[in-house]
Amino acid sequence: MNPAENSFPNEPVAQQVETQKVKTNYLNYFKKINLATILISLVIFIPVLFIWQWISSPMVVTVRGLGQVSVPATSATITLTINANAPNSPDSINAVKNKAESIRILLTGSGIAESDIAESQVVSYPAGLAAAGLEGFQSSIQMTAKTNNVASVSELVGNLYSAGASLVNQPVLNVENQKKLEEQATKEALRDAKDQVSNIGRKNFKFIRKMIALSEQSSETSSTISSRPDFLDQDFNEEAALNGTFKIAKLVTVSYKLW
Repeated sequence: MNPAENSFPNEPVAQQVETQKVKTNYLNYFKKINLATILISLVIFIPVLFIWQWISSPMVVTVRGLGQVSVPATSATITLTINANAPNSPDSINAVKNKAESIRILLTGSGIAESDIAESQVVSYPAGLAAAGLEGFQSSIQMTAKTNNVASVSELVGNLYSAGASLVNQPVLNVENQKKLEEQATKEALRDAKDQVSNIGRKNFKFIRKMIALSEQSSETSSTISSRPDFLDQDFNEEAALNGTFKIAKLVTVSYKLW
């Protein structure tokens, strides 16, 4: 039998085998591509997921920093009340004016300029309104004086009582360049807050920080431009007067995000 006659019937079988090989090769090729794609996707996705979690879930902390600046007091403001009683209103008014004039002479004699002394209008009223059982009339005057001799304020207060003052309020220390000193105190407070948050970050392995909120509490300012911190003791006693020191304080509350 002629071999050519037998090869033709076998041709479809050979083509099927070849087609199957091609299909198998394509399947293996796509399997390799899919496996490589999956591996590359995992390599990219896992770090991205970790970074996203790290960015979107920071540690939030709030700290309070205190800054204080001690400076020499430049002046002290004294406020006093003068009272005088008399059977009638005109006499009580004259009496309180005489006391006020004596105290004014005392103040100027202590080195206080006339321009640094302020005096209110005379107020006269029935003495019974001030205290039960009193008769006649009482008149009063308010005086304010500013002295640059801070060390002698305690002695001056005693002299004012001796000269006829009914009440001398607690002297208020004054300081110049308050704005500049408050800025310095704020820097100290922020530095204190940063030191605290840095310690927290090191303990928790968080080395990147971002400030997200800031509020500050400053010394209260009076009408005579005096600082009177409400969160810092400022007892005006003999020692403070002798030292002539004054403290300005700033308290900041700062919130940070840590990564």
